[in-house]
This record gives sequence, C-alpha cells and structure tokens, in this order.
Amino acid sequence: MSVDDRRARLSRARLYLVCDAKPGGRELLDVLGAALAGGVDIVQLREKGMEDHALIAPAREAARLCAREGALLIVNDRPLVALAAGADGVHVGQEDMPVAEVRELVGEEMLIGVSTHAPAEIDAAGEADYLGVGPVHATPTKPGRPAVGLELVRYAAEHAPRPFFAIGGIDNENVDAVLAAGATRVAVVRAIAQAPDPEAAARALREAIDEKRWPPALVAAIAVAVLVAVAVLVGAATVHDLSRRGGSLPGAAFLAAVLLMLASGMYRRRYWAVLSFEGLLAFQIIVTSLALAVASTLRAAAVCVVGIGFGGWLFWKLVKVMGRLQAQHLR
Repeated sequence: MSVDDRRARLSRARLYLVCDAKPGGRELLDVLGAALAGGVDIVQLREKGMEDHALIAPAREAARLCAREGALLIVNDRPLVALAAGADGVHVGQEDMPVAEVRELVGEEMLIGVSTHAPAEIDAAGEADYLGVGPVHATPTKPGRPAVGLELVRYAAEHAPRPFFAIGGIDNENVDAVLAAGATRVAVVRAIAQAPDPEAAARALREAIDEKRWPPALVAAIAVAVLVAVAVLVGAATVHDLSRRGGSLPGAAFLAAVLLMLASGMYRRRYWAVLSFEGLLAFQIIVTSLALAVASTLRAAAVCVVGIGFGGWLFWKLVKVMGRLQAQHLR
C-alpha cells in the first residue's frame, strides 16, 4: 500500500484501538476481528514486555487481518518490527526515538504518529502524520503521566497541524465531553480491549463519534434546504406564466441561493446558518398552522399536520445542535 493510500485511510479514520498482544487475556486476532467489525479503523500494537523477534509474528498476523478489513496497523515504538511485519506505521512517544530518525529507518511509505501532552508538543509535531493528544483522563496504561484534561483537546482542535486522536481514559461515559471539546477522532485502550464484548463496545463508541460529527438533525436540515432550493428552481423553470402566480424567476433564484447558502453554512457548522434556518422553520410552522385552520379536506389537513410535526421536530433538534455549536465557540 502506498503512503497516499495510508494517509487517505488515516484521514477517514475515527476510532483507534491500542492493545497488547493478549488484549484482556484473550487471543489477539479474536479481539481485533470483533473490534474491526464494530468500527475500529486503526489498531496499534503496543507490547512493552516482548522482545522484537517475538513480536514480529503477532504483528504480522494483525497486519494481515487489518489489511483484509480495510484498517491500518501501527506498531508502537518498534520501527524494525513494523517493517518486518508489513505494518502501516509506527507510533512514538516524546521520550522515544525522534520522528525524523524513525522516518530515516522506515522510509517515506509508512505513517508515523507521535504522542503529545502539551501545546508546544502539538505545535512541534508537524513532521508526524498524526498526533495522539492526552492522556485526557488519568489512566493506568500511562502510570505517572498526569491527565491533561479537555483543554489540550480544545487546543489541538484549533492548532493541530495534523489529524489528532484524543486518548487517555476515554470510554462511553465520557466520550461525549471529549467530542464536544472539538475532537473528531478518539483512541481507546481498556474501553475495547478489556470489554466483555469488544464488537459491541467498539460499535457504541463509533456511533457516538459519528453522531457527534454529524447530528441527524443537522443532516436533515441540510438535505431539506438543498431539496427545497432545487424544487424552487425547477418549479420556476417549468411554470411559464410566473406573473399570474405571484412569483418570478429572479425571486425564485434568490430564494434558492439563500437556501443553498444556509445549507453550505450548516455543512460547515456555522451557528448563524443553523439559527437562520430555524427562523425559516418557525415561519413554515406558523404558515402551515394557519393553513391547517382553513383546510377544507382531510387530505389537506393531514399534509399540514405532517408539515407541522416534522418542522417542530427539526426545530427542537436544531436547538440542541445550536447549543453544542455555541458551547464549542465559547470554549
């Protein structure tokens, strides 16, 4: 696999599992197979108590499994093992071999990740392909390493020169706060490696990450804005006598442009765009309510009720989306 392919997979990755050769005392491939089925994109094999020659075999098996499932395998702090096993990359800490020296050993085709624990380390990590940011919470997998909290995650969200994964004591109970702080990628150890059901644990984390990244209400609002814009343009283009119908082609084009601008703003998670779209929803709910009051047929009344219900649901859900966007802005 070329480095471009690996970086493309890295850019799409959201859930990263770090484990040893016997995760939770179980067979490595059993746990990895379940974790990959649950949504893990990257696996890091971190084994501190095994010699290089002994680690090559399990690393090679893990690399084959990951390649078959479309995931990446990273080896922790063992460039030569990564090369021998056919892994996709190497991960190093601040006290390990510098990234430049690792690059000389593994060449240009492998990914290199680096752990960061402070803003200065994030700023200086431009030579790496991705960063680990943490530990967010204290964790027994990093004894003696103080937790950095969510502030460093917020800093990374604004300043990281490369994709970053928040790591350190993250699980289903606290992942929402990590994502609200600006992380879009998460790395875990015990939450999956020691879970009774690694597949279910991975799936729950992945669903939380994907939902925070693209809340269903925001997706629905973008889709509605685009569809209505297209409908307005198509309707204006197919109606010949627009003046009798109280509309005009320039007016339709203006309305469509506004809707597409709002859709673009919501896609980029802009607070003003969500707020403006909610204003349009409120107007739609009012107009549809008035139409319901004068509806002369059951069919017309049913259409109005559906419109009011959907508009109300979307309005309420977007209020929560705006709360998240505003909280992230204030931080």
